[in-house]
Amino acid sequence: MPDSLRLLFLSAADVRRLWRSFAITDLAYKAIAFAVLSPGVTLLLYWLRTTASERVIADVEIPLFFLTTPAGIVSLILGASLIVAITALETACLMVIAFGGAHGKVLSARSALRFGWTHATDVLRLSGHMVLRVFAGAIPFLLAAGLTYLALLREHDINFYLARRPSEFWIAAVIVVLIVIGVLAALARIVARWALAMPLMLFENVHPRRALAESARRSAGSHARIVATVAIWAIISVALIGATTWSVDFIGRAIAPRLAGSMTLLLLFVAVLTIAGVVLALAVGVINASMFAVLIVRLYESHGKASATAAVLEPYLAFETRRLTKRTVTAIVALGVLAAIGVSLAAFLVNRNQSPVLIIAHRGSSWTAPENTLAAFRLAAEQRTDFIELDVQESADGQVLVAHDSDLMKVAQEPTKIWEGDAAKLRAIDIGSYRDPRFAAERLPTLAEALDVCRGRCKVVVELKSYGHNQQLEQRVVDVVEAAGMQNDCIFMSLDHGMARKMKDLRPSWRVGLLVAKSIGDLTELKADFLAVEARMATRRFVRQAHAAGQDVYIWTVNDPAWMFVALSRGVDGLITDKPDQARNVAEVRAQMSNPQRFLTAQLIRLGATTEALEAEEALRP
Repeated sequence: MPDSLRLLFLSAADVRRLWRSFAITDLAYKAIAFAVLSPGVTLLLYWLRTTASERVIADVEIPLFFLTTPAGIVSLILGASLIVAITALETACLMVIAFGGAHGKVLSARSALRFGWTHATDVLRLSGHMVLRVFAGAIPFLLAAGLTYLALLREHDINFYLARRPSEFWIAAVIVVLIVIGVLAALARIVARWALAMPLMLFENVHPRRALAESARRSAGSHARIVATVAIWAIISVALIGATTWSVDFIGRAIAPRLAGSMTLLLLFVAVLTIAGVVLALAVGVINASMFAVLIVRLYESHGKASATAAVLEPYLAFETRRLTKRTVTAIVALGVLAAIGVSLAAFLVNRNQSPVLIIAHRGSSWTAPENTLAAFRLAAEQRTDFIELDVQESADGQVLVAHDSDLMKVAQEPTKIWEGDAAKLRAIDIGSYRDPRFAAERLPTLAEALDVCRGRCKVVVELKSYGHNQQLEQRVVDVVEAAGMQNDCIFMSLDHGMARKMKDLRPSWRVGLLVAKSIGDLTELKADFLAVEARMATRRFVRQAHAAGQDVYIWTVNDPAWMFVALSRGVDGLITDKPDQARNVAEVRAQMSNPQRFLTAQLIRLGATTEALEAEEALRP
């Protein structure tokens, strides 16, 4: 049997022998981390950020803040250190149980947690040293990735490279693969050299600053075995997590549809499945964390020339804890059942009747017709969209043109930047044939032409883009909209928050929102009229928070009918989609459902049901 596998079997035997101490310790630590440590770290970082910068940062502002400002760099290093320390402290509490078991001592959860608390400062110091060295080691890889982008992917809009995949794209892809291989090799080296640092610090009192170097010295000659052992553990851990998730999803999809006739049984089933899923997830988490702790201790004992003895445990062995009584266990189980039922009821309540959702055609009906063309706008209007979302930029001669990318490479192989080209030249280019020859007559529209197509048929969401070359786009958009008489039929948004603010300053009564993909902080503090966010940001909590601040929430870009249904269940106000016809169908089907049907369908999707499966069940059919 390979040495790594033998070590894993021995570690599994240790976990089975000491499972009670491992389980109680890990669950207690997770509860403390969830209730105290993680919120404390979040508040600390929030305070550090807000003392030196804006309270809310989003999208491109995030890397700029964390990589170019002193407060951001400090926040990044401190935050990463604290997050690593929280996980490392959990491992330390479990390691002492494993170390005690190796020396014939059984530690209680109370003893293990006290040991961890005693060494918390050293764990944080060690985590800080690890994070600093990892960040320093990452610099060459980041520079290589940045230089690759500058050399191969900077000339044209990034969407061109992603859509057309020219030779430069594949060269960059190969380089990125090589960089990833280099990162993995560096991580393997780190694991091999630093694997013994924690036990050295915990059981031999090696100073955190020296622990990493001492670990590298003692592990010399055993790097391959250490890496193989940790890699096998990681594969098994991922497999356990995947099997748990799949099992819960499979049971839910198999049983939930059979209970659709009884709301009581459905709620009870969801509650039981929720409890089972949580219990399984916690059990797998305990097993994986305990196995890792035991493995590191065994590696330390077998390869680290260990000099520590059971004497280091003496101050902690006296701290025994009382066993849980049957009454306490019953109370915990009852609270868990009530919490699961509460979650089920909450999920049911949010699926009740809600306000009609707005269907917003993303660059027109762009799944079928070329994006941002009059053909796409006409088709979207025919499909009864509520709004058409389009992007506007300025040409070199000051015309407001409808275009998303910085150039027309993706749609016409034209490299001229929008802000560098004359409108007449740009508007002579065929931007439809790339999708289908029948769209060969499509040309770059002006905003005025787009508004004329939409007038009386649907409203318009105007997204302002500049790519850093804004002249007077906001004022020119105002002039075009007012000349068309559509100021009551248009709303406006931008990824550039400065442009959004300027637009609002020009016309305070107009509705102006923010376009956001990622953010840190409370977006509602920015006082936009609405928030257009990437779909994964729109959790129920986020939507409730925005609504409480009087802000609508639109999400982008949702093209799968099942996830359109989920979004509606979360209470969003608008769906930005390339398929406005399908979005309209989902909204109408959902409106005709009873509350139990909405609940069932949302739960099936949450459990992993696909659009095809739901259509087969006639849940999402027109």
